[in-house]
Amino acid sequence: RARRCALSSRLMAEDILADLMGSLLIVAPAVFGMIFAYWLFKKVAKISLFRQSREDDEALLRRMERADESGGEPDSYQKLRQIYRDIQNGAKAFLAAEYRMCIIFLAVFGFAMVFFVAKTEFGWDFKIGILTAFSFVVGGVTSMVAGYVGMMIAVYTNARCTMCATLTPDALAWRESFNSAFRGGAVMGFALSGLGILVMYFLMCVYVTAFDVASEAVKLFECIAGFGLGGSAIAMFGRVGGGIYTKAADVGADLAGKVVAGIPEDDPRNPATIADNVGDNV
Repeated sequence: RARRCALSSRLMAEDILADLMGSLLIVAPAVFGMIFAYWLFKKVAKISLFRQSREDDEALLRRMERADESGGEPDSYQKLRQIYRDIQNGAKAFLAAEYRMCIIFLAVFGFAMVFFVAKTEFGWDFKIGILTAFSFVVGGVTSMVAGYVGMMIAVYTNARCTMCATLTPDALAWRESFNSAFRGGAVMGFALSGLGILVMYFLMCVYVTAFDVASEAVKLFECIAGFGLGGSAIAMFGRVGGGIYTKAADVGADLAGKVVAGIPEDDPRNPATIADNVGDNV
């Protein structure tokens, strides 16, 4: 009897260890990716939008503003920061307008999904319908969070990549511009992948308690599939909506700017140019 108890305890310990190792193999890379993304973000954040210290640069700006009032040249760095703020505000306005529609879509389609999925050949199974709809909404919200983070990182990096391009000599400008752009893209890639994995992992941990994995594994993963559907649906809205937005802004900028007003292409005085840059970031 003692030998059987010892063997049973050993097998139980091995099962627990196997579960812990499996969870660790999922969670650890996701957490590492998010930590690495934060480290890359701090590297990008070290790039200043001011040429010297902030105080010295602002004093220089005031002198150049006085020179501008007397007919001097405007400060290109001040213009860069203003354009950066305009694009950032435009990006936030675009996402706010788009995500309002996405929230309505998630609510309506999620409610309908409860009934579409709950209907089976054996009757109604509302547990599957509700859990699938919930994972659909969670996937959509995760995609919205990922879209917002990615959009803000893209806009944040753009201005700093431009600052790197002003360095001398040219070899340094090329290297630092590439590094800043690459790090900004890596922040988005690592952070969003880690976020998606962690959310799906914890969602599965919750759903495991609602099913007998030995006999209902197929139902479990059918419910989890709603997570991917929600994320993909919102990603499609972002890509298609952003594509239509940027192309409409591009055409509007060309017609209103070059044809009507007679100003150069991509001139920041044209609001449609700012909108075009917002769409490019989407």
